[in-house]
Amino acid sequence: MKKKIAVIVVMVASLTFLSHAHVFAGETVYRFDPATQTSRAMEFKNTFGGYKLYKSNCKSCHYRGNDKGAQYMNEDSRTMRGWNAVFFRKNARCAKDGSWANLSAEELTCVNDYLYSTAYDTWDPRTNRSCG
Repeated sequence: MKKKIAVIVVMVASLTFLSHAHVFAGETVYRFDPATQTSRAMEFKNTFGGYKLYKSNCKSCHYRGNDKGAQYMNEDSRTMRGWNAVFFRKNARCAKDGSWANLSAEELTCVNDYLYSTAYDTWDPRTNRSCG
């Protein structure tokens, strides 16, 4: 009986690994961006560049206990749809007061890609949502 259980556990573990293999094999994911009306690949260069821009521009104000009056914000503060809305509508205080003016349109796109890729409802291969 113990042998059968061990074999089943190994088989389930193998199937789980194989079901996630495509995620680790560098699958390209595309997203539609309503701000630019384009569909583009979510590539490392976009998201990593966006991460650096986010840390140097956004987090310089949006941290806990800041004295600038900026609301605390983290990458997973919004859903993917929510981040798209922020960059599409540009109704955030930062966009209205000119804080985004020091970033080019391409840089804002990279920040949006990064925030979109790390949003609250981002797909995680370690969760049960990855199964079939």
